[in-house]
Amino acid sequence: MGLFKPSATDRTEPSVPARVASNWIELLAVPIASALMEAQPIYLVLQLLFRRITLAYNYLDVGSITLLLLGLHWWAIWNFYRRERQGVALDYTVGMHVTRLDILAIVSALLILGLTHWYALDDPLTIAAIIVLVGWGWKRGVDRARSGFSEDQLILAFKIGLGALLVVMGFSILGDAASDYSINNDLLRDLPLFFLSGFIALSFTRIGAVRKEQARQTHNATREGTNRWITTLTVTWVALIVLSIALEILPEDVLIMLISPLWWLIGLLAQVLFFVINVIVYVFSLAINWLLSLLPHFNGNLPPTPRTPTHPSNLTTTLQKLAQQQHGSATTMLILRLLVMVGAIALLIAMVYFVRRRQKNSEENTLPEEEELREGLNAQQIRKERRQEHRQRQQDMLDADGLAPDSVRYRYRSLLQAMAEKGGEFARQQQETPLEYQKRLLLLATPKLPAGEGEQPTDPAILAELTQAYARERYGGKKLEDERQNYLRQWVPQLLARLTTYLTTVPQPTKKRPYQPSRWGED
Repeated sequence: MGLFKPSATDRTEPSVPARVASNWIELLAVPIASALMEAQPIYLVLQLLFRRITLAYNYLDVGSITLLLLGLHWWAIWNFYRRERQGVALDYTVGMHVTRLDILAIVSALLILGLTHWYALDDPLTIAAIIVLVGWGWKRGVDRARSGFSEDQLILAFKIGLGALLVVMGFSILGDAASDYSINNDLLRDLPLFFLSGFIALSFTRIGAVRKEQARQTHNATREGTNRWITTLTVTWVALIVLSIALEILPEDVLIMLISPLWWLIGLLAQVLFFVINVIVYVFSLAINWLLSLLPHFNGNLPPTPRTPTHPSNLTTTLQKLAQQQHGSATTMLILRLLVMVGAIALLIAMVYFVRRRQKNSEENTLPEEEELREGLNAQQIRKERRQEHRQRQQDMLDADGLAPDSVRYRYRSLLQAMAEKGGEFARQQQETPLEYQKRLLLLATPKLPAGEGEQPTDPAILAELTQAYARERYGGKKLEDERQNYLRQWVPQLLARLTTYLTTVPQPTKKRPYQPSRWGED
């Protein structure tokens, strides 16, 4: 296998239905947000490596790193869909594949970074960082394009980035007296961008996967459940992009001047919030003090009886005051007991009403709860169930409606049935694609079939035409032209007749088992 050739360049129709057409979430929202998220820890690690450890200057800024990751990601998406349209499949289970376009993308990225950072080319550490970034960015773009809306790689990147940020924060706390550079300002700027962009990227990935699954289910899928969330995320996403560009382009004085009105507004809102909290706390404290003042009445303890003065002229006045005080205390106790009874009855009625309303809502929202349970499942398990349901639905439709005898799918099914009756190695295996089965069948049948006569097409040509037409109609939904339909109508029956006539399965030799006497003595 050469360096510039993929391991599998056979062009055939895809063996699975084509992926749903991409939308702006897959092409713009997720790539930009993920590039912003991953560029922040990379820049901080480079700052730590250059400014604190090697005491050199870091020429790679956040904007350059973000544009590099974003450009390689967009290139990988374009290359992936280009191969998918052409029917070229690469086996990534054996490793990464480097094609001519891959070499072109890597060299272009190196040239662009070199030209934009020509003043740093005399620094070997900067050159090494550029080479490592371009190589990793290319592999990252290829992996993200293959995974689509899978959030596993995004979560892994978020965890690694968070770990890198924690390491940088640890160094910033320890400090370094030998260096006059402080990384605290960079941390203060990049930490909010990292978490906000990571949140947006993961949210858009989940929404994109949900909408893609809805598109597989039906073309008229309802999307009202995610429209508001998408609008909110889009506004936040645009604000994040504007903020990132402003932080990279505008100087600090201009940023402070622009942020000053916003900072004043935030301070005003904070003052209003603290005022409301103080009012609530004050009212609550008054209520608590009033309740505490009523505790002696609830305990049945009356205020202490004042000592009777020894002066006889004031005795009558004192007794009258005590009688009025006792009468007022009894009236207050009666009012408080009535209020407690009314409150208890109101609380009981409210509890009964709440329980009945919740039971009614639980009966009406059975299906939404089931959907929430399904959202908690693994995304791969849900996709597997959807594919199984889709296959079963298609099979039921075929069994119910049947296939037209003149259709390509009917002719291909006749071929499969004929080879299945032959049995053995001629039958199609379950995991084989039509192209793979065509190759294997030709390897088995070519030595046994006689050569064609005259201008009659050869058997491999007829089988290849039938396989290609079946793939186009079965997976691409494209009908054949009349000329190709007449070709298959004329030559496919002859191909089936020749295959059923000349192909024979080799019987497996029977193994003779040595004679063993019966355990019970009965032979």
